[in-house]
Amino acid sequence: LKIDGIDGESMDDKHKNEIEVLSWRWNIHQESTMHAGSGLGSGKVSVTNLDFDHYIDRASPNLFKYCASGKHIPQAILVMRKAGGNPLEYLKYTFTDLIVAVVSPSGSHDGEIASRETVELSFSTVKQEYVVQNQQGGSGGTITAGYDFKANKEI
Repeated sequence: LKIDGIDGESMDDKHKNEIEVLSWRWNIHQESTMHAGSGLGSGKVSVTNLDFDHYIDRASPNLFKYCASGKHIPQAILVMRKAGGNPLEYLKYTFTDLIVAVVSPSGSHDGEIASRETVELSFSTVKQEYVVQNQQGGSGGTITAGYDFKANKEI
């Protein structure tokens, strides 16, 4: 995860000094019901924060500071890739106009589990890019979608 202004400890050549994410999640929810009103209406979508887990690292003090101060972050990019000799970056989310909404560190008394923290980023826009893998293992084209949640419109 590459967050503007916040370095992590990734040693990967393509993602040096980014945050190594252990797990992540976020969701959008379109209110719909066939049990009330005209049903299946399309209104303003609800979105949750991007929630991710990582080992506590050099990013942690800055994540804490940004959360405490409410400092805005222009952009964060989350990239997923498939394993292999030349890993294909198949999924990319670009989030803009963010703040660190939650930082929740945790640890273990026995040291068997490395200290981690869960972080939540609130954002205004997101762009998703999915790369279709061809038979040779390379890119077979990209499918994109984006949304501005503040303006309630596609981008």
